[in-house]
Amino acid sequence: MYVIVSLPALLEFSPPVDKLTEDEVAKLLTDAGGIVSRMQTQDSTITALLNKLEQNMSDLEKDYVREGLKQEISTALEAGGIPRKIEYTLTMLLVSLSMNNTLLVKAKRFRSIMLYLRCLSLESLWMLREMILSGLLLRLLSEAIKQLIESRHRVELIVQREDFNLCLSCYRGATGKHDLFTGHYISYEQTDSMLRQVKTYLNV
Repeated sequence: MYVIVSLPALLEFSPPVDKLTEDEVAKLLTDAGGIVSRMQTQDSTITALLNKLEQNMSDLEKDYVREGLKQEISTALEAGGIPRKIEYTLTMLLVSLSMNNTLLVKAKRFRSIMLYLRCLSLESLWMLREMILSGLLLRLLSEAIKQLIESRHRVELIVQREDFNLCLSCYRGATGKHDLFTGHYISYEQTDSMLRQVKTYLNV
């Protein structure tokens, strides 16, 4: 059975941003994610590059694939009308997700901004989990959002345990895996000079 799941992840801002800014950020993330999703056709260059990652590759070879993805995605974002000021940071975000076989399929305003991240396999769900727990996903999102929001804000990424476990349960029958997510809350405080990482585990 072929299973594809989408994990919701909530982006929140402290202090809150206005609804117009939330709509702008959500639209840009949705548009950029849609551009990359449409690129992944059977005979596309980006698909050929991603297929190479399934081979036993050296770090140098993976860097070659990463650079190829950066070039392809950056060119597509520019052609798709993504503003130049956010093009590079969105490229880095989407390259990292693509290399983990994950798509950013939608972002919408919902108690701030809700992201929907589509995992194309069980392995990609676990790799996304590692991106969340390590803080990498939030750092990439924060860098992109910082290009749009110039005032000081703390950006928080919240993934609920129940949502992750629901995605995991879609694969469990076929794989026999029973590991569960404990719930995680990660935030970066934006300042003029740096992002200070703060991690707190949820008791949910």
